[in-house]
Amino acid sequence: MSIKRQATIDYTALCKELGITVDELLELVKNKDKKLPSSYQHSFLEILREYCEYLKKLQAMNRRSSTTVNTYLNFLERVSSFVVKNYDGLYISDINEDVILDILKKSVPRKDNKLATNTVNKYMAIIRSLLRYAYENGYTEKDFRYRFSLHTSSTLPRYLNEGQIEQVLNGALQKSYGYRKRAMLLFLLGTGCRVSELTNLKIKDFDIKEELIFIRKGKGNKDRYIPMFKEVKLAVLHYLKISGVKQWRSDLSGYLFSQDEGLERERKILDRSVQLLVRNLFDEIGLSKDFTVHSFRHTFAVECLKKGIKEQYLMQMLGHEDPKTTAVYTKLLPKDLKGEVMKFYPFPFENLLDDLV
Repeated sequence: MSIKRQATIDYTALCKELGITVDELLELVKNKDKKLPSSYQHSFLEILREYCEYLKKLQAMNRRSSTTVNTYLNFLERVSSFVVKNYDGLYISDINEDVILDILKKSVPRKDNKLATNTVNKYMAIIRSLLRYAYENGYTEKDFRYRFSLHTSSTLPRYLNEGQIEQVLNGALQKSYGYRKRAMLLFLLGTGCRVSELTNLKIKDFDIKEELIFIRKGKGNKDRYIPMFKEVKLAVLHYLKISGVKQWRSDLSGYLFSQDEGLERERKILDRSVQLLVRNLFDEIGLSKDFTVHSFRHTFAVECLKKGIKEQYLMQMLGHEDPKTTAVYTKLLPKDLKGEVMKFYPFPFENLLDDLV
């Protein structure tokens, strides 16, 4: 025998609060498993703009790095302009990988009409972040992030050999303020730091007493310490002496690598300046566009692994959260792979083959 339940909900009051009629509520209940009518859907552009404001708030509260937020905002602005022109009336529930790929193909500079896997992944990750925001704030009933997959890339790390390192460092020394430029590149090579981490470094962060370097809010907005190798220490102290800091002190709050000289060092070196310097130096020695300032980080990581530093320690130094990111550096270029393997020849099976022959 079924038991009847008496509803205690005042549907008229509920509809008044929601701003809809009772008939509209009944229609919504009847079609609960179907796609919502447009009157109940949210505009993709409205949510995108709200998300941009949210990112700006996070940036203001130092909960997201300026570099990350600016990257997100620049791409989302391009998406917004493209949607206005080509996808008028797009709802958040309509967004899918095809739409974003269409935007990327028509608005992102690329070579040979192909989008690099890492480029696609970067922008897909931004859209996934937007969709997460929409879902967690109740703008969508489903988490649509599943529509945007990230693809793995088999690209080998781009790192420099000893000859190339020597050429680059000598080339830097020939530039104006060469002592500063050479010191910056030595620092990148000897620490594996990102460009933004180098340009934000303060003199007091380079603690020569403890022989530790304090990295302020790197990628992921997290601080960390990394060990100071002897060569890096000597190179930086030599640069500081030339540029007016005769003795390191823990109370010096100016930038380590600064456009200013002396004890007051308020003007930081810009990320873009370092990137252009490296690109010019690479062009001079004939390195392809695949090599960037990030190649110094790759070089540091590969050399650490070749010298036997364990991956978990390297992961901590580089500021990685995912071991898979660090594992990329275990891949060697063919020439180096051959060199590493040949150290262990002859293998035991070679002796066996000799006996058989």
